[in-house]
Amino acid sequence: MPNDWIESYIKAGKAVKAAKKLAAKLIKPGVPFLEIANKCEEEILNQGCELSFPVNMSLDEIAAHYSPPIDDSTIVPNKGLLKIDIGSHYDGYIADSAITFNINNDETLQNIIDAAQEALEAAIEIFKPGTKLYELGDAIAKKIKNRGLEPIYNLGGHELKRYNLHAGPFIPNYKAINHNQILKPGDAYACEPFATSGKGIVENGTKSYIYRFKKSKKGLPFIEKNYMDQINKLTKKLPFSPRLLENHNIIPKNKIQKTIDVFVRKKILDHYPILIEKTKKPVAQQEHTIIIDMDGNTIVTT
Repeated sequence: MPNDWIESYIKAGKAVKAAKKLAAKLIKPGVPFLEIANKCEEEILNQGCELSFPVNMSLDEIAAHYSPPIDDSTIVPNKGLLKIDIGSHYDGYIADSAITFNINNDETLQNIIDAAQEALEAAIEIFKPGTKLYELGDAIAKKIKNRGLEPIYNLGGHELKRYNLHAGPFIPNYKAINHNQILKPGDAYACEPFATSGKGIVENGTKSYIYRFKKSKKGLPFIEKNYMDQINKLTKKLPFSPRLLENHNIIPKNKIQKTIDVFVRKKILDHYPILIEKTKKPVAQQEHTIIIDMDGNTIVTT
């Protein structure tokens, strides 16, 4: 296997790193979520990469999957944990990375971030050929529990394949021995510990802001078929925000959400509900993309 795939992961990782750096400058109380998301996504494009999913901006007990919708009025609050999860790809090779911001430097909230960061570093330390995925989970859980907190038990990392964000094997955030796949050269994973002061379980919320093309359907009215084909071509089956359809003028703005809702019902699109910690306690997330080259060397791309 030539090394072009490694360079593609690294290029995607550099784009995500630039977007995270920009997010750190932008996040201040009162700044609109929409402004931050749009500018970070634009930075990915400026770096010569494409989005592998829309920027997630999940606050406090929302663990994941909040991405600002069209005309979102949400602003950064004066206090809280704001998780920024950013994804890019170059030629289909995906970098996925997240960082949690402690908006007013609250010491109690910082402990949750530090737990997630220590857990990520512990996993990276043993991320090499021969390590079992549940061993990563065990290292993650120990660091988080050492700080009197809980990992999110039903969230975790995931394998990355070309144009496939969630490709298969799962990195648990605890010692789940059924996840016994062994790391090997050529592997790429997003490793993402989540820590919380709650019970460590997330539940689906009632709203979704992120979608993914699932499959084409025959027999649609002409205009729906046209929309379906354009969405498929534009997104390459990677997750997207309705904002993307607005930006590319694929569907008239006043018809975007209605069309999406129809396509979800017809199973043309999948949707990703927001994920909320069961006891409504704050959640921190830290994430890097990690690959193993064909010589067995570990490369952290973001």
